Amino acid sequence: MNPYNQTLWAVWGNHILFALFLVFNFEWWLLAFAFLNLHIFAFFSEASIHRYFTHRSYRVNKRWKEHLLKVMAFLSAQGAVLSWVTVHRHHHKYEDKPGDPHSPYFFPWWKIYLGLFPKEGYEKTLIMDLVRHKDRRYFVFENKYYWLMWTATWIVSYAIHPLFFFFIVSGSAMWYFATSVVNILAHKHLVGYKKYQEAVANNSLFLQLLTSIGNHNNHHKRPVSYTYALEAHERDWIGWAIRKLADDIPGEKARA
Repeated sequence: MNPYNQTLWAVWGNHILFALFLVFNFEWWLLAFAFLNLHIFAFFSEASIHRYFTHRSYRVNKRWKEHLLKVMAFLSAQGAVLSWVTVHRHHHKYEDKPGDPHSPYFFPWWKIYLGLFPKEGYEKTLIMDLVRHKDRRYFVFENKYYWLMWTATWIVSYAIHPLFFFFIVSGSAMWYFATSVVNILAHKHLVGYKKYQEAVANNSLFLQLLTSIGNHNNHHKRPVSYTYALEAHERDWIGWAIRKLADDIPGEKARA
């Protein structure tokens, strides 16, 4: 199974298992729990696969932190690190222009949500830093056996406790939904407003409440920043948490 299909296996496996769990075990508090998990997994994804592995927004010096970031990246279920970083760096390089793998200007919203991105045409040079990374063996293994790792995760987590299983599948599925909303609505300028004219995405209170990353326009203004809060009055709790985790933030004055 190629990396592209393995990503869809994890993404839609979590969606289906999340839905089935709710159907057969429905209680209202599970919906609140799932919404809380969305924001927990927002931190998992943003702190690891997005701001650390993709944009190198900060550094960690301790191996346990690096291992923690790999676990967080995996649990976010957005795809193996090598695959996801490849797609996302192309997204920023071409930013709503031809070549952007999930721009709503070139792809219908349902293809973006289903994850039907182009399979070809990616520049391998964009991930050479990860190929040379000290954890490259893990990244290659994950890229090759992502579907198997996720199948084992579902089985083991359910064996530990059904609520632990629900925590994983609901958080992963809800976070994928939230990021799809950003890609579909914010980039198409259907919510929020453009703060920086040279960027293509919007800020929105709706997105802030839904995804914890409402200052998406700020991210496109400064992709390498560890925080989406670029001005004193703006807030980004994920950036604040990253600041506590980071050992070094290159090129930026550390914020308390």
